[in-house]
Amino acid sequence: MRTLNTQPFDSDLLEQAKQLGGHQTEQETLNEALKEYIRWRKRIEEIQNFGTIDFEPDFLAEMDRRSQPR
Repeated sequence: MRTLNTQPFDSDLLEQAKQLGGHQTEQETLNEALKEYIRWRKRIEEIQNFGTIDFEPDFLAEMDRRSQPR
């Protein structure tokens, strides 16, 4: 874990996040906020990439064939 120097921040936002999240400390609030930010950014990236994956033409047929009982 790394300790950062004191940086200016919006204390009202931090207090709101602390209350909404039910967190006991500012550190807990900030850590959870960073995790949530990362989750949202990854989700946005997934949405932007949706439909951009190219499958082999016979990919789905092969998957169906493999899932059939023998």
